[in-house]
Amino acid sequence: MRIENGTVQLTVRGQEKVYRLHELDETFFNWQIQTRAKSLKIFLGLEKNVPNFSPHTVVMSTFSDEEEFPINSCIKGLGLVPKEEHLARLASKAMELIDLAKQKGVNETFRERVNFLLELYENPDIFDRTVLSSIEMFYKRSYKNVLKDPRATLLFYDQMSGYSVMFNVVVELVPRGRDFYRYVTAVHDLFHVPRDPSVRTDRYEYVYRFWPVEAYDKTPGSKASQRIF
Repeated sequence: MRIENGTVQLTVRGQEKVYRLHELDETFFNWQIQTRAKSLKIFLGLEKNVPNFSPHTVVMSTFSDEEEFPINSCIKGLGLVPKEEHLARLASKAMELIDLAKQKGVNETFRERVNFLLELYENPDIFDRTVLSSIEMFYKRSYKNVLKDPRATLLFYDQMSGYSVMFNVVVELVPRGRDFYRYVTAVHDLFHVPRDPSVRTDRYEYVYRFWPVEAYDKTPGSKASQRIF
């Protein structure tokens, strides 16, 4: 896989493919930022309602031509990622908060950890609008499929508003040692602090970097299946 000049180039089953990369559209990005911030404020008692986890929960579908039913779908936890120049600093700060939670207690540090996340979402310009992220935790069918064909589909559905959008993406596996990996795994553990203090944040072999190449409106109504980019 090669990413340059606003395109991603890859070889799939002996065929050369070139896709143009796109930034996340404004509607989706604002939905992500605003819904996540509101949920964090609910956790902190700053607003009343129930948290909406829809921006975090996505259906990821991958393809294998070796299966009788070639489409495999699963639920993934998905996140936004800051721009490259912010990753090392924010990953280090998140790790400091994780260490603090292990020392002082998860409940005792809850507000501090959630405030860190809220500050991120209240500064939307910090985020890279060209990528999305997740973690590979189980190395089952999705993982095996993207090794052979790194094209995948991500389907979002907001259970509260009915908003839905689908992205066709190219999947990149990012290994340990990269700032991108450190940020994604640290933010995961920041909200889900391991109960066992010996559990390492870098216990996962890879994280996913999703590069959006197509987007479709899937909200029920007159614009359903209309292409966004």
